[in-house]
Amino acid sequence: MTGGGGVFVRSSSSAEARAYQATMRHIIIAAATTGHVVIVGRGGQVLLADKRDVLHVRVVAPLEQRVAYVVRREGLDTEAARKRVQAKDQARTRYMQTQYQSQHEDPHLYDLVINTAVLPLDSAVDQICLALESKASRLSVPVEQLGPAAGLAPYTAKPADFRVPGQTSS
Repeated sequence: MTGGGGVFVRSSSSAEARAYQATMRHIIIAAATTGHVVIVGRGGQVLLADKRDVLHVRVVAPLEQRVAYVVRREGLDTEAARKRVQAKDQARTRYMQTQYQSQHEDPHLYDLVINTAVLPLDSAVDQICLALESKASRLSVPVEQLGPAAGLAPYTAKPADFRVPGQTSS
């Protein structure tokens, strides 16, 4: 059985696989409950989706850049690196589908998605820290007061840039 984030578990029975997954879920929830942790993969974006004090971040980059990264970091040739990256992508997709009935690409699972093809890693880290601070500062705000319009004053006039078909202007 293949797990997210490159964890491979060989199980002789589906009961053992279920026990492993239950233990993994318990560990992730316990770690998140105890305090300041970083959980990479393992379905944390689904398992901890209802916890307001968790920041869910997805870091993405185009395939070619990820392949080049693996070539540099692991010393593989380009074709071997491409196969490794694609195999990890497939394993991640399969894991999220089988364990959580979710697609890891779903942007609604994340508070922040960062493309490292656009932002260098140092800037990505800075953006993550800013998002974490911002989210933490709003933990005391009731959920119903959160959202894209939170804290914004109403428009002083009706927006004129978009007309709904069939409506007459007043």
